[in-house]
Amino acid sequence: MKIDPRVANYMELLKNEPVRSAVPLPNSTGAEAAAEAPSVAVDFSSAAVQLAEDEARRERLNIIRQQLSEGSYNISGKDVANKILNILKG
Repeated sequence: MKIDPRVANYMELLKNEPVRSAVPLPNSTGAEAAAEAPSVAVDFSSAAVQLAEDEARRERLNIIRQQLSEGSYNISGKDVANKILNILKG
């Protein structure tokens, strides 16, 4: 399977991203936790979520279309069979 360079670069950026906790850590007091990592709640509208999903889907489809036109798109028969079986199972 060929991985698009943009995906590989994105994954590399995620590896280097420091992990921050949005909730207080169990071994710290409330005041310390509030000073260390303020909790932030982000609520995305359903339209924003749908737009992001549509954009991601379009990106994946464009990559597949390009691979099909180049003749480099390959999928395993086992994956196809599993998808068919999952659909038939309901």
